[in-house]
Amino acid sequence: MVRGMRSLAFAAAVLALAGCPKGQSGTTTQQAGAGCPSGSAVFIASYVTQDPAKGRSGWVAPLHSTPAPSGGEVAEYAPIDAATASAAGVPAAPTGTIWLASASGEPCRAKAGRYYMAKVDGQAGGAATVSYGVELDGCAAPANPEEGGGIALASEQAPTGCRFETPRPVAARLGRMDAQKQWQRPTQETPMPAALASLVPAKECAAPGCEKLWAFAEVKVADQTVAWTGAVNWIAVGDPAQQCTWPAERFSGFFVPGPGGTAVKITDGQTHPLVLSAVLADGSGPRVLLAEGPGEYATYDMAGGATTHAKTVSWMAAPPEAWEAVDHIGPICDPPR
Repeated sequence: MVRGMRSLAFAAAVLALAGCPKGQSGTTTQQAGAGCPSGSAVFIASYVTQDPAKGRSGWVAPLHSTPAPSGGEVAEYAPIDAATASAAGVPAAPTGTIWLASASGEPCRAKAGRYYMAKVDGQAGGAATVSYGVELDGCAAPANPEEGGGIALASEQAPTGCRFETPRPVAARLGRMDAQKQWQRPTQETPMPAALASLVPAKECAAPGCEKLWAFAEVKVADQTVAWTGAVNWIAVGDPAQQCTWPAERFSGFFVPGPGGTAVKITDGQTHPLVLSAVLADGSGPRVLLAEGPGEYATYDMAGGATTHAKTVSWMAAPPEAWEAVDHIGPICDPPR
């Protein structure tokens, strides 16, 4: 299997694209230049590393996946032509100039090259996947092999007027793991924003048998909240020795402001619960919402007060355990091997 086919190293990548000075975090100062493209022109990228004798190492933009055929031989990595890609259901690749942002430095100008197919082994005993995408040519390998994720924007002009705003914590009630790896109940909390609290289902949950936990973050553009992301867990607290199997009910997702101070949960284009990663914004305001999960991401256009699904890309089949971890905020346990 090729190495480096992974989900986005997101925080570092967006800081690079936004032109944030080294060592500084937070909202960036917008620079003059082209604004953000539409959601259909925003892609997650990954750096693939493999033995030179077996093929190319370089940046790719995953676009599609299918289950690996049982009992059949699948190449670890192979270039394919456009007809083969189309027959496999791969959507059209980005065309023209692509700006790749990664943790390695300033955005790099790239172009889409050949289509490819690659075998991605299943995680935690899950099924193997054949991942399809397009090679991105013209950009160097990441300086740190562990930072092999990035963002690609299809734009003829350098999108220097486009910035990424990432979620900042706004409300939490969480336990903690002690030195003996035992979960301890919450001792403090920050209340949920009213717009979100009104969406959370009412459930009976009283200590000591139950603990209601939550964690929410928000994205602001020009000092206005434009999106939230987060989760609520109702944990049935039991035997401490069995804390990794305590049952929990969950409510999670990402949300945008609605009329009259309400919040609206965004569910279009999702087959699994995704987590808000960032909002792309320029001088006109918020433009694109980006959400992701294990082996999957979605983009949404934000214009005229509406948030509209642009595309969803599933590039790897993740096992149920990986999706269970997306909105789990209870005891921290090692994943199954």
